[in-house]
Amino acid sequence: MKKSFFLPGLMSMILFLCTSCACHTYHFGVQNRAAMVPDDFGETEAAIAHAEQSEGAKYCPDKLARAKQLAHDGAEVYWACRNTESSRLLAEARRLAKEAEGCGPQAAAPAPPAPAPVPEKQPVKVCIPLNIEFQIDSAEILPEYDRDIERVSEFMKKNPGSTAVIEGHTDNVGTAEYNLKLSQRRAESVVTRLVDKFGIDKSRLEAKGYGLTQPIADNKTQEGKQKNRRIEAVITCSLEKDFVPPPSKVCIQLMIDFATDSAEIDPKYDSQVAQAADFMKVYPETTAIVEGHTDDVGDADYNMKLSQKRAESVMNLLVDKYGIDKSRLSAKGYGDTRRLVYNTTAEARQKNRRVEVWVDCVLIYK
Repeated sequence: MKKSFFLPGLMSMILFLCTSCACHTYHFGVQNRAAMVPDDFGETEAAIAHAEQSEGAKYCPDKLARAKQLAHDGAEVYWACRNTESSRLLAEARRLAKEAEGCGPQAAAPAPPAPAPVPEKQPVKVCIPLNIEFQIDSAEILPEYDRDIERVSEFMKKNPGSTAVIEGHTDNVGTAEYNLKLSQRRAESVVTRLVDKFGIDKSRLEAKGYGLTQPIADNKTQEGKQKNRRIEAVITCSLEKDFVPPPSKVCIQLMIDFATDSAEIDPKYDSQVAQAADFMKVYPETTAIVEGHTDDVGDADYNMKLSQKRAESVMNLLVDKYGIDKSRLSAKGYGDTRRLVYNTTAEARQKNRRVEVWVDCVLIYK
C-alpha cells in the first residue's frame, strides 16, 4: 500500500517542480517562463540545427546568424504575450535557415527582370468627422476636443475648396425656444474657434441650431441626454491621390467623485491619478486643467470655494506625490455651475460632486 501512494506522490512532486522555475529551460538563449512552449519553437530549433550541420552553413553564415537572431527575438516577444508577432518571427527564422542550408558556391547572378510598371495611384475619398458633446446648459467647448477641432482645420486648409456646416443640438430639458437658441450658440462656438484660433475663413463655415428636434439617444436617461447635447459637423469630403492617414489622438482623462461637503480624495482613485501622472511624464510637453465641481446643495458662494478646494487637492496630489511640476497644472473651481447630469436624484448629485482633470491630448504620427 505504501508503494501505491509513493509513486503518485512522486509524480505530483515532479509535475510541480516542472511547472515552477526549477524546470525552466532556454530556447534561442531566452529563458522559458512556463513548462511548455508552442510547437514552432521546436520546429525552428530543428531547422536551425539542420542548417548548421549542412554544407550550406559555410557559404551563408550571415543568413544563418540572422535566422538565429530572429528566433531569439521570436522567443522574447512570445513571453511578452505578442503571440502573432512571435509566430511570424519564428517562421521567418525557419525560412532563412532553409535558405542557408541550400547555399553553395557563388554563381553568376541572373539578369534582373525588367521592373513592372508602377500603377498610377487612384484617388481615395477622404472625409473627416467632428462630434463634440457639451455639459448641461453650456456652449463652452471642453478641452478634450481641442485636438479634434485642430485636425478639422488642418483638413480644411489642405482642401481649400471644402466647406463645413456645424449643426448644434440639445437634450429635451427646457423649452423648445430656449433649446433652439442654446443649440445655435453651441454651433457658433465651434465656428468661432475655427475662425479665431485656426484661421479658417468664416465664409466657408455655417452654424445651424436644431434645438431638441434631432435626438440621437433616449432623453429618458442621463446618458442619453448627454449624447444629445452635441454638435455634429458636415464637412465636404475630398479626393486625394497621396492620402496620408491622420495621426492617432491619444488622451487620458481623470474623473474623481467626492463625498458631500468634502475635498478629501478617496484612496480608491490612487491608481487613476498615478496613470494620469505617468502620461504627463511620458509626454512632458502636456499641461493639465484641474476643474472642481459641486452639486446644487448649499449656498452658491460656499460651493464655489468648496469646488476650488477639491481642484487644489487633486493638483497638490499630482505635485507632491507624483512629482508633476506645478507650472504644468492649473486648478479652477466652478461651484455648481457646470452640471454633468441634472441634480434630480442623490445618485445624480454624487456625479456632480467631482473633479475633472483634462490633460492635453497627444497626436501620434505612424
